[in-house]
Amino acid sequence: MAGGNPVTLALAKAPMSRVQIAAVALSVALNALDGFDVLSITFAAPGITKAWGIGPAQLGIALSSGLVGMSIGSLALAPLGDRHGRRPLILASLVFMAVGMLLTATSTGIVTLCLWRVLTGVGIGGMVATINAVASEFANERRRDLSVAVMTIGLPLGGLIGGFAVAELVVTHGWQSIFVAGGLVTAVFIPIVWFGLPESLEFLARQGTPAARQQIDRILARMGHPPLAAGVVLTAAPVSRGSFVELFGPRFRVVTLLIVAAYFLHITTFYFFSGWLPKLLTDIGYTAPDAIRTSALMSLGGVLGGSAFGWAAPRFGLTRLVVFAMVGTAVTFVVFGHVSGLAALQGMAFLAGIFVYSGIVGLYALIARTFPAELRVTGTGLAIGIGRAGAVLGPVIGGFLIAAGTSIALSIAIVGSGALVAAGLLLALRRVQGAAVA
Repeated sequence: MAGGNPVTLALAKAPMSRVQIAAVALSVALNALDGFDVLSITFAAPGITKAWGIGPAQLGIALSSGLVGMSIGSLALAPLGDRHGRRPLILASLVFMAVGMLLTATSTGIVTLCLWRVLTGVGIGGMVATINAVASEFANERRRDLSVAVMTIGLPLGGLIGGFAVAELVVTHGWQSIFVAGGLVTAVFIPIVWFGLPESLEFLARQGTPAARQQIDRILARMGHPPLAAGVVLTAAPVSRGSFVELFGPRFRVVTLLIVAAYFLHITTFYFFSGWLPKLLTDIGYTAPDAIRTSALMSLGGVLGGSAFGWAAPRFGLTRLVVFAMVGTAVTFVVFGHVSGLAALQGMAFLAGIFVYSGIVGLYALIARTFPAELRVTGTGLAIGIGRAGAVLGPVIGGFLIAAGTSIALSIAIVGSGALVAAGLLLALRRVQGAAVA
């Protein structure tokens, strides 16, 4: 979706330079970092439960606390990415994440644990909203959807690599080691972003100032592209502080509501399943490393499924594939609740990861297509911020269902049915937007 400013038009048809590819790769790495940070509390859940003697309802609140922070970060910080730039918001988000992870390791009870998980979540929320725009804006027109899809699979990639990395670490050094490792790795990314990630050219082009033009020419030179022609005029187009209001105005209201609702329901199913998976497996007798590896295999399915989705979407239709993924999510979740044996459970977790993460990949691609550059971070933040209320509810609902004596199979089926409703909403979105997202 190339915009009308001269910078966007210049990059739309040109081959992607090494700087552009590196920017997209960095967005993948940052999303992988988010993936580990999000799932770190689930990896630590068995150890925390054993150390503190807390019940399912309390653990559900702990699992959801970081997700509350994500909603806050997505809604409160995302507009800053459209007003002040993508790069400053990414750096600020990394600071929130690093500090929050390290402080989480010092928690001595459920209150401090939840407090530091909220702080971590604020950073993750701001980060996820911004890197979606980065992956889209540093890509050319041909590779834009693929770049967003590749960025999105960073989330399960982080869970996969992080899960296998800490599976034994948690046995030898305790659950706190998970958050120490995550905090230190997050801190390493601060200088990498500082020195390695330029500001978005689409953002700079909308500033319309001589300083912004000079910065654009320097970045274009780094990319191997010629500077802007002398006769090209950049027109300032600042985003108003009422940008959230604009998203609910006549132009975007219907698609905003449909995307937010679909994201809400699908993410509810994902965070219930991923949040409770390690704890459910340890409850039925498997070791903590086996439980964490099973969660990591779900992430492996997400990496493979998300990669395949990015390749297939331009060929078979974006919305059509997202709907298929959401139906597959509901089906595999139900089957998971009825199989036994570690190999069967791990196989179904792998298949569930393929479908559920493919749905997430598709939602991010739809968001990037729907909102223009001047509202892209704000629109992404709105969808994620409101949608992740479902992420907060998922683990809490699961905790109360299990505490009330509902069987694991029925609990998974109840929450997983939300993915079917999300599929119906996206079919309605397809009718609204027509063949462009078919």
